[in-house]
Amino acid sequence: MEPNSQMPADKRSLPMTTAAIVLSIAAASTVCCFYSAFLCGILGIIFALLSKGGERTMSKNAKAALYVSIAAVVTSAVLLAGSFGMLIMQYGSFEAFWKAYMEMAESLAVS
Repeated sequence: MEPNSQMPADKRSLPMTTAAIVLSIAAASTVCCFYSAFLCGILGIIFALLSKGGERTMSKNAKAALYVSIAAVVTSAVLLAGSFGMLIMQYGSFEAFWKAYMEMAESLAVS
């Protein structure tokens, strides 16, 4: 390689990678809070994929953010599905749960 030649500029987006890392950490730390985990996880996935810029590959940090975001979204979805499954197993149907919930709310209502 000639000493005067320059390496091609890296087209990856460092701010997108940083945003993906921050959002993936937020998604992983709020797995039990379904809405924020889904929102942060999906945005983390999008930003990690957008961080490639014009390059063909992602940086190591963007890959880590992508994997953590995917794991957080999947874990949150499994917890949500398990919660609904336990609700159905306990009450038999969502309507029976809602009826029991409304009866409990009426009994606790202050007159």
